[in-house]
Amino acid sequence: MNLCSPCGEDFATVPDFDAHRVGVHAYTYSEGLKFDPPVEDGRRCLAVDEMVAKGWTKNQHGKWRKRVRKPWDDAARLALTRP
Repeated sequence: MNLCSPCGEDFATVPDFDAHRVGVHAYTYSEGLKFDPPVEDGRRCLAVDEMVAKGWTKNQHGKWRKRVRKPWDDAARLALTRP
């Protein structure tokens, strides 16, 4: 189980979980708390609509999975669309 506490979404693999976290740790925890509003760090979760726009889907178990493009995907798609 790769459940994200901040956003509540569940991911199929650890790399999928890691990929949904974006941003950089540009400042320390104590520096972030001084911001208005306070933030813990510069990272955040991708929103569901962002994941969908990037091609993420849920598998048969309801866990998010990042679609990984394979080199042969484009060749197969082109072969199907050519007359």
